[in-house]
Amino acid sequence: MNQNKKVLQFVLTATLCLLTFSLFIHFNKVQNEQLQNINILSSVLQQDDFTAKHNKSNIDTSFKNIDTSQTIVLNSDSLARQLQHFNVANRLTNFSGDTSAIVLDNFIKKLIALRKNKKGKIRIAYLGDSMIEGDLVTQTIRKYLQQNFGGRGVGFVPITSAVAGFRQTVKHTFTANWKESNFKNKFSAVPLYLSGKTFFASGYNRVDIEDKTVAAIASPLKKYLLCGYKPLTGQIAVNSIFNAIKPAQTFNRILIDSSAKTSIKLEASDVALPFYGISIETNDGVIVDNFSFRGLGGFEFMNIDSSFLKQVAATQPYDLIIMQYGVNLLNHPNNNSFGWYYKAMFSCINKLKSCFKGTDFLLVSSADKSFKYSNGTHTAIGMDSLIATQERIAFDSKIAFFNTYSSMGGYNSMVNWANGNPQLAAKDYTHLNAKGAEVLGTGIYNAFMFEVGKIERQK
Repeated sequence: MNQNKKVLQFVLTATLCLLTFSLFIHFNKVQNEQLQNINILSSVLQQDDFTAKHNKSNIDTSFKNIDTSQTIVLNSDSLARQLQHFNVANRLTNFSGDTSAIVLDNFIKKLIALRKNKKGKIRIAYLGDSMIEGDLVTQTIRKYLQQNFGGRGVGFVPITSAVAGFRQTVKHTFTANWKESNFKNKFSAVPLYLSGKTFFASGYNRVDIEDKTVAAIASPLKKYLLCGYKPLTGQIAVNSIFNAIKPAQTFNRILIDSSAKTSIKLEASDVALPFYGISIETNDGVIVDNFSFRGLGGFEFMNIDSSFLKQVAATQPYDLIIMQYGVNLLNHPNNNSFGWYYKAMFSCINKLKSCFKGTDFLLVSSADKSFKYSNGTHTAIGMDSLIATQERIAFDSKIAFFNTYSSMGGYNSMVNWANGNPQLAAKDYTHLNAKGAEVLGTGIYNAFMFEVGKIERQK
């Protein structure tokens, strides 16, 4: 009898401890996936973990005014019929519903003109999360566009990068004492760039960049310093030669080298000068800038001041801005409600459109993502809802859309890519590997070329 009493006491004590621990996890919004697995209240007290992070973030007034409490109707029959063409694989789609119309009309016509005239520059900003870290996806798009439409150079390279050793398109080294203000730890009033980052010198600082996308060429390969405002003359050294620069605007693009060399060395100790990065490019052709930031949902650009974005657009105009996000919203197996995300991303895209006048926009959907469930590892429960939300965002924003999920093969495609031969994705069932990223990048490039073909067939 005493033994039974001890067992009962043990069970009650253990249950009480688990209950207390689960309540602690829930009310403190602990995001650790391993701890969530032992949360006995996870099915009772469900929450959108990403929403919790969003509510904690330091966001500006315009974003605070967004009502995230209401739900959005995403699956009405009439809307579903309107968005049906958004599910096509390896094609660009848009809000018109007319599949014969040219998607990204301005951008595609500029590509054709560039190929014909071999003069002029087309610049693409590719904004994304960890799916494009290390120049994945973008390096493939850049390679094919430059091969077929002209242009050389890797484009934008940040001052420092956590994945510098992984990236193959540049050799990138830097001293360890650069200070970084970014979306996650913003400590400076200086505006963040499209990379979501601003860098400051701290003592002696150095960065060396070698463009690995091009061999040595006879024509100039221009290197531009991208930096913020400083009231007085800024001081830097370029390839060991002292330079005095005058960054008079909130965003500045300053030519610091125009030799045929593929590398550049920048040294700085000017603590008052905000640095964004270096762009390596030719005068003519296509330039593709990779702006990856791990963990983003895409709406964080609401935090960047509109006047600064307009200055970027005036100083370094973009013909196309691509936004690839979504996977970070599925940070829990049961996430399935994205009405708040619709409102946040819709507002963000409209803000960017108002700042980058005349720029075409393309929303690239989330790739497939899988979790371990009781019946095995398979596509996240909320994937269909997320893709439908992103389709609705593109439709209502009147921008182009590329369905990565459908292009991968739809349901359980991430499992198939991770377990296939050749293997195209990592075993975390979240990220594409280099081969998979090349497949996706090739698919997006081919989608561009399909639109080029529409115009050529019309002619």
